[in-house]
Amino acid sequence: MEKSYYLKSNLLILFLILFLSFIYNALAQTFKIPDNFIEGPLIYSYETNLKGISKVAPVGDIFSKYSSLELSLVKTSYIRSPERWLKDKIYDVLGDIAETERLLRNKDSPLSDPIFEQFKHLPLFIDDTIEQLALNPLVFCKNISSLYNKTGKFYELNCTIPFGFFNNYLILRLQNEKNNWYFTKITSLNYNRLLDFLFIADSFQIYKPD
Repeated sequence: MEKSYYLKSNLLILFLILFLSFIYNALAQTFKIPDNFIEGPLIYSYETNLKGISKVAPVGDIFSKYSSLELSLVKTSYIRSPERWLKDKIYDVLGDIAETERLLRNKDSPLSDPIFEQFKHLPLFIDDTIEQLALNPLVFCKNISSLYNKTGKFYELNCTIPFGFFNNYLILRLQNEKNNWYFTKITSLNYNRLLDFLFIADSFQIYKPD
Protein backbone atom coordinates (compact mmCIF):
# COMPACT_ATOMS: atom_id res chain seq x y z
CA MET A 1 0.00 0.00 0.00
CA GLU A 2 2.79 2.40 0.99
CA LYS A 3 4.75 1.46 -2.14
CA SER A 4 1.73 2.19 -4.30
CA TYR A 5 1.32 5.58 -2.59
CA TYR A 6 4.93 6.57 -3.31
CA LEU A 7 4.59 5.40 -6.93
CA LYS A 8 1.52 7.57 -7.43
CA SER A 9 3.29 10.51 -5.76
CA ASN A 10 6.30 10.16 -8.04
CA LEU A 11 4.06 9.96 -11.11
CA LEU A 12 2.23 13.10 -9.99
CA ILE A 13 5.52 14.97 -9.49
CA LEU A 14 6.73 13.84 -12.91
CA PHE A 15 3.49 15.04 -14.49
CA LEU A 16 3.82 18.44 -12.80
CA ILE A 17 7.42 18.79 -14.00
CA LEU A 18 6.42 17.96 -17.58
CA PHE A 19 3.46 20.34 -17.41
CA LEU A 20 5.53 23.22 -16.05
CA SER A 21 8.20 22.52 -18.65
CA PHE A 22 5.56 22.72 -21.39
CA ILE A 23 4.25 26.01 -20.02
CA TYR A 24 7.75 27.44 -19.79
CA ASN A 25 8.65 26.44 -23.33
CA ALA A 26 5.29 27.29 -24.88
CA LEU A 27 5.45 29.95 -27.55
CA ALA A 28 2.92 32.63 -28.37
CA GLN A 29 2.51 34.38 -31.71
CA THR A 30 1.50 37.97 -32.20
CA PHE A 31 0.84 40.55 -34.92
CA LYS A 32 0.53 44.29 -34.73
CA ILE A 33 -3.16 44.69 -35.63
CA PRO A 34 -4.48 48.11 -36.85
CA ASP A 35 -7.75 49.41 -35.39
CA ASN A 36 -9.79 48.65 -38.52
CA PHE A 37 -8.91 44.94 -38.42
CA ILE A 38 -10.07 42.09 -36.19
CA GLU A 39 -8.24 38.91 -35.17
CA GLY A 40 -9.87 35.63 -34.23
CA PRO A 41 -9.02 31.93 -33.96
CA LEU A 42 -8.47 29.98 -37.18
CA ILE A 43 -10.22 26.60 -37.21
CA TYR A 44 -10.05 24.31 -40.22
CA SER A 45 -13.25 22.42 -41.04
CA TYR A 46 -11.40 19.81 -43.08
CA GLU A 47 -8.38 17.50 -42.74
CA THR A 48 -5.12 19.34 -43.37
CA ASN A 49 -1.44 19.27 -42.48
CA LEU A 50 -1.91 22.61 -40.74
CA LYS A 51 -3.05 23.58 -37.25
CA GLY A 52 -4.90 26.89 -37.37
CA ILE A 53 -3.72 29.66 -35.04
CA SER A 54 -5.37 32.95 -35.99
CA LYS A 55 -7.14 34.81 -38.79
CA VAL A 56 -6.98 38.58 -39.37
CA ALA A 57 -9.64 40.31 -41.46
CA PRO A 58 -10.70 43.89 -42.12
CA VAL A 59 -13.88 45.32 -40.66
CA GLY A 60 -15.99 46.27 -43.65
CA ASP A 61 -18.51 45.30 -46.28
CA ILE A 62 -19.22 42.13 -48.29
CA PHE A 63 -15.82 42.14 -50.03
CA SER A 64 -14.03 41.99 -46.67
CA LYS A 65 -14.62 38.23 -46.55
CA TYR A 66 -12.32 37.91 -49.56
CA SER A 67 -9.45 39.67 -47.80
CA SER A 68 -7.69 37.93 -44.94
CA LEU A 69 -4.44 36.86 -43.33
CA GLU A 70 -4.28 33.35 -41.90
CA LEU A 71 -1.55 32.04 -39.60
CA SER A 72 -1.10 28.31 -39.10
CA LEU A 73 1.38 25.90 -37.58
CA VAL A 74 2.63 23.13 -39.88
CA LYS A 75 2.09 19.80 -38.14
CA THR A 76 5.51 18.49 -39.12
CA SER A 77 8.76 19.98 -37.82
CA TYR A 78 10.78 18.75 -40.81
CA ILE A 79 10.50 20.41 -44.21
CA ARG A 80 13.37 19.52 -46.50
CA SER A 81 12.69 22.20 -49.12
CA PRO A 82 10.61 25.24 -48.09
CA GLU A 83 10.51 26.37 -51.73
CA ARG A 84 9.06 23.05 -52.90
CA TRP A 85 6.58 23.02 -50.01
CA LEU A 86 5.22 26.45 -50.98
CA LYS A 87 4.92 25.51 -54.65
CA ASP A 88 2.95 22.41 -53.69
CA LYS A 89 0.80 24.34 -51.22
CA ILE A 90 -0.66 26.66 -53.85
CA TYR A 91 -2.67 23.72 -55.19
CA ASP A 92 -4.39 23.45 -51.78
CA VAL A 93 -5.67 27.04 -51.95
CA LEU A 94 -7.22 26.77 -55.40
CA GLY A 95 -10.59 26.22 -53.72
CA ASP A 96 -10.44 29.73 -52.27
CA ILE A 97 -9.59 31.11 -55.71
CA ALA A 98 -12.58 29.26 -57.17
CA GLU A 99 -14.79 30.97 -54.58
CA THR A 100 -13.56 34.34 -55.86
CA GLU A 101 -14.35 33.24 -59.39
CA ARG A 102 -17.92 32.37 -58.37
CA LEU A 103 -18.29 35.81 -56.79
CA LEU A 104 -17.20 37.60 -59.96
CA ARG A 105 -19.46 35.43 -62.13
CA ASN A 106 -22.48 36.11 -59.91
CA LYS A 107 -25.45 37.70 -61.69
CA ASP A 108 -25.06 40.77 -59.48
CA SER A 109 -21.35 41.09 -60.21
CA PRO A 110 -20.28 44.12 -62.28
CA LEU A 111 -18.52 41.69 -64.64
CA SER A 112 -21.92 40.24 -65.59
CA ASP A 113 -22.86 43.52 -67.25
CA PRO A 114 -23.34 43.15 -71.04
CA ILE A 115 -20.64 45.77 -71.63
CA PHE A 116 -18.01 43.18 -70.72
CA GLU A 117 -19.13 40.75 -73.44
CA GLN A 118 -16.79 42.46 -75.90
CA PHE A 119 -13.77 41.64 -73.71
CA LYS A 120 -14.37 37.88 -73.37
CA HIS A 121 -11.93 37.12 -76.18
CA LEU A 122 -9.07 38.88 -74.38
CA PRO A 123 -6.39 36.81 -72.56
CA LEU A 124 -7.17 38.52 -69.26
CA PHE A 125 -10.75 37.30 -69.11
CA ILE A 126 -11.89 34.91 -66.36
CA ASP A 127 -12.26 31.79 -68.52
CA ASP A 128 -8.63 31.97 -69.59
CA THR A 129 -7.48 32.39 -66.00
CA ILE A 130 -9.46 29.37 -64.78
CA GLU A 131 -8.09 27.23 -67.60
CA GLN A 132 -4.51 28.27 -66.83
CA LEU A 133 -4.99 27.71 -63.09
CA ALA A 134 -6.00 24.13 -63.83
CA LEU A 135 -2.85 23.60 -65.88
CA ASN A 136 -0.25 25.42 -63.79
CA PRO A 137 -1.16 28.09 -61.19
CA LEU A 138 2.52 28.95 -60.68
CA VAL A 139 2.57 30.91 -63.95
CA PHE A 140 0.84 33.70 -62.00
CA CYS A 141 3.57 33.74 -59.34
CA LYS A 142 6.99 35.31 -58.98
CA ASN A 143 10.03 33.28 -58.05
CA ILE A 144 10.16 32.38 -54.37
CA SER A 145 12.00 35.00 -52.33
CA SER A 146 13.90 34.83 -49.05
CA LEU A 147 12.93 37.83 -46.93
CA TYR A 148 12.99 38.95 -43.29
CA ASN A 149 10.49 40.17 -40.70
CA LYS A 150 10.74 40.83 -36.95
CA THR A 151 11.14 37.11 -36.24
CA GLY A 152 13.73 36.40 -38.90
CA LYS A 153 14.02 34.78 -42.31
CA PHE A 154 11.01 33.49 -44.22
CA TYR A 155 10.20 32.19 -47.70
CA GLU A 156 7.54 33.90 -49.80
CA LEU A 157 5.54 32.93 -52.89
CA ASN A 158 3.89 36.05 -54.33
CA CYS A 159 1.09 35.54 -56.87
CA THR A 160 -1.24 37.86 -58.80
CA ILE A 161 -4.15 36.07 -60.46
CA PRO A 162 -6.15 38.15 -62.98
CA PHE A 163 -9.95 37.86 -63.07
CA GLY A 164 -11.11 40.12 -65.88
CA PHE A 165 -10.37 43.67 -64.72
CA PHE A 166 -9.70 42.52 -61.16
CA ASN A 167 -6.72 40.83 -59.52
CA ASN A 168 -6.73 38.21 -56.83
CA TYR A 169 -3.57 38.81 -54.80
CA LEU A 170 -2.20 35.74 -53.03
CA ILE A 171 0.90 35.55 -50.85
CA LEU A 172 2.13 32.39 -49.13
CA ARG A 173 4.86 32.52 -46.50
CA LEU A 174 6.74 29.80 -44.65
CA GLN A 175 8.94 30.54 -41.64
CA ASN A 176 10.86 28.39 -39.17
CA GLU A 177 11.34 29.42 -35.56
CA LYS A 178 12.22 27.28 -32.53
CA ASN A 179 11.92 24.11 -34.67
CA ASN A 180 8.36 25.04 -35.67
CA TRP A 181 7.22 25.92 -39.18
CA TYR A 182 4.66 28.72 -39.45
CA PHE A 183 2.55 29.18 -42.57
CA THR A 184 0.97 32.52 -43.47
CA LYS A 185 -1.57 32.99 -46.24
CA ILE A 186 -2.64 36.45 -47.42
CA THR A 187 -5.39 36.95 -49.98
CA SER A 188 -7.14 40.08 -51.22
CA LEU A 189 -8.90 41.58 -54.24
CA ASN A 190 -7.55 45.03 -53.45
CA TYR A 191 -3.89 46.04 -53.75
CA ASN A 192 -4.11 48.71 -51.04
CA ARG A 193 -5.59 46.13 -48.67
CA LEU A 194 -2.77 43.77 -49.62
CA LEU A 195 -0.25 46.38 -48.46
CA ASP A 196 -2.10 46.57 -45.12
CA PHE A 197 -1.79 42.82 -44.69
CA LEU A 198 1.90 42.88 -45.59
CA PHE A 199 2.44 45.45 -42.83
CA ILE A 200 0.67 43.12 -40.38
CA ALA A 201 2.57 40.06 -41.60
CA ASP A 202 5.91 41.81 -41.26
CA SER A 203 5.13 42.51 -37.59
CA PHE A 204 4.91 38.76 -36.86
CA GLN A 205 6.71 37.86 -33.63
CA ILE A 206 7.11 34.72 -31.53
CA TYR A 207 7.74 35.01 -27.81
CA LYS A 208 7.43 33.20 -24.52
CA PRO A 209 4.45 34.48 -22.50
CA ASP A 210 5.09 35.72 -18.98
